Amino acid sequence: MAVAAFHHPVILSAHCNRVRCEPGWHLGPEWAPRLRDYDLWFVSAGRGSMITHRGEIALTPGTGVWMSPGRRYEATHDSKRPLVVNFFHFTLRAPPLRFTPPVEVLRTAHPDFVEATMRRILTLRAKSDPAAHASAEALFTALLGELVRETSVQALAPAGPALDQHHREIMQRIAAEIRENPGGARPIAELAKTAGYSVDHFSRVFEKITGQRPQACVIEARLTRARQLLAETGLTISQIAEALGFRDVFFFSRQFTQRTGQTPSGYRATLSRTQT
Repeated sequence: MAVAAFHHPVILSAHCNRVRCEPGWHLGPEWAPRLRDYDLWFVSAGRGSMITHRGEIALTPGTGVWMSPGRRYEATHDSKRPLVVNFFHFTLRAPPLRFTPPVEVLRTAHPDFVEATMRRILTLRAKSDPAAHASAEALFTALLGELVRETSVQALAPAGPALDQHHREIMQRIAAEIRENPGGARPIAELAKTAGYSVDHFSRVFEKITGQRPQACVIEARLTRARQLLAETGLTISQIAEALGFRDVFFFSRQFTQRTGQTPSGYRATLSRTQT
């Protein structure tokens, strides 16, 4: 089965916003028959459920629903944990014949990224500047395409408790933390404890989701940053080794040489020759 894709430019309507649903809120059966174009809902907080023509969907943070005309949509929520929803009403530019959304229920392991992007889209859409509207629509098109792709990839992934969305989100956030600050990467035991795992279980789940053992991810992130520092700064080899958390410059040089085939000083010299 191929990974689903979406790449059709959209036109956002003025009916786009972020709302916290009132305690007694519900979406009744009379709403869906009035839908003529498309609605995307993305849940930021709270708990609820939606009944569709395919069954019931749990509305939880990180879940989106791409709603289309002619289908059933009825929803409610927990008044003690009210839904917070970003919603976007849109049409397609030059829609293909017989277009059907490739995915109806969208899921992401990166809700913070999606949330931040949607906030930016809403900010741009609220401006009176046509250029801002064009940027909002371009961002929305790209985001919708990525949500479709990610959902499709998750659906094709092997099923199992270690690969559910909760575990995936934790591991991807930790991997992002390591790549962002490789020199300050926390010990693996501390990362495992923070995530609520034993060290062995943490390492296994991390590898299943990222394709690397945690220590390998740390080393790769440090060496990637080392190459950047060698190329972009005048820091000495010793200063780079210290900044990136290597125990000494000799260990850094050995690790760098094993993985790149060059010493740090040789790598920097090669860059200097190619730039002259």
